[in-house]
Amino acid sequence: MDYSLFQKLSESELDNYLNEIDLALEFHIMWLSEMNRAFICHTETDVHQIKNILNNDDHFHRWYSSVNDEELIAMPAFSTLGDIHAEMLGLARELLSRASQHENICINEYDRFTSLASELRHQINVLKGKIKFNLKLVAKLMGKVFENAEEGVMITDVQSHILAVNASFERVTQYSREEVIGKTPSILHSGNQDQGFYERMWDVLLRENRWQGEIWNRRKNNEVFPEWLSITAVLDDNGDTSHYIGIFSDVSTESEGDERLYHLAHYDSLCDLPNRMLFYDRLRQALSRSKRHDQCLAVMFMDLDGFKDVNDKYGHVVGDELLQQVSKRVVATLRESDTIARIGGDEFTLIITDVDNKDAISQIARKILSTIQETYSLHGYTFSVSASIGISMFPDNSEDLNMLVKHADVAMYRAKKAGKNQFKFFDSTMG
Repeated sequence: MDYSLFQKLSESELDNYLNEIDLALEFHIMWLSEMNRAFICHTETDVHQIKNILNNDDHFHRWYSSVNDEELIAMPAFSTLGDIHAEMLGLARELLSRASQHENICINEYDRFTSLASELRHQINVLKGKIKFNLKLVAKLMGKVFENAEEGVMITDVQSHILAVNASFERVTQYSREEVIGKTPSILHSGNQDQGFYERMWDVLLRENRWQGEIWNRRKNNEVFPEWLSITAVLDDNGDTSHYIGIFSDVSTESEGDERLYHLAHYDSLCDLPNRMLFYDRLRQALSRSKRHDQCLAVMFMDLDGFKDVNDKYGHVVGDELLQQVSKRVVATLRESDTIARIGGDEFTLIITDVDNKDAISQIARKILSTIQETYSLHGYTFSVSASIGISMFPDNSEDLNMLVKHADVAMYRAKKAGKNQFKFFDSTMG
């Protein structure tokens, strides 16, 4: 079993989560830039410009209001963010309104605004640090492998006390979670290895932060069985070990193993589409080919319009099936060389390769919007949804894959603001 896949998956899921915070912060910085132009550079400010400046902060509000993880909401830094942002927004409205009427802005008033902005950035960084080491939240984010993997998974603290195990651990060892939480893995020792074996194992683990090999353990019914065990140290920002993750396969019954874990690591479990990790791998390859062959490439960022209303009105079961139906419809409109990935919630990204111009991309975008808008019949309910799509082009908009995705997201956001159920190409005026 490839222990690195588990680590890549947990990092991918965590990166996915933290990327939303980074993107919210990036839009917030754009917002501050507009404010600086209005106040410090004394740019002429009218009512329309005020509205645009304030709307540029909607991405932060969209992220903040969409969070539903109890562990995250309970963190003090999270509630502090909401308070700071609310005060900033109120102060910004007041200052911009006065600026539009050519009233003088006192430096102390703007100092308060910039002080709040600095504190907001600080609290976001605090929150990101807390997320990385909140075991419950991290376990939830990497739950696709933690709970669904055929392999047994065990997380311990640095003193080797067991903090969490998954369902496969219970099935293989016959111990329940309640029976092992707080104990050490020695509860499973079979006696087949001597003390020197464990000393050598720990010597490697402490030097290299990982160990893997075959070991004999004992089930609750005293049956001894062979397993292939991989242990990885989880390091904090200071490089110190905070936890250990142990992953094992029952060698006597091993079947799917690495192949299934690979699929879990690279595909979305709901829609069976490439996830963020695989999307970026494919985009990197597609971008490299486009550069070599001097071809255009398009990145699309797609978000469903009104998906939250469907979830609220009909329930999450219908919402999940809607996402699956949307995925199938879009896949049917694409060529095999193209990619659609689900990166979370109702957000999808697409890679369209071997295109000649914007007209060709526009035709594809219209086809996608049209097929998504067709009526859905799920669990006795009949309804329709639409989508908003943002598009960025290589090489016109950027040659960097991260910027291509961010530009597509910005353009999608503009498509929503323009009335939804449409697509927008990114251009330099979007910021």
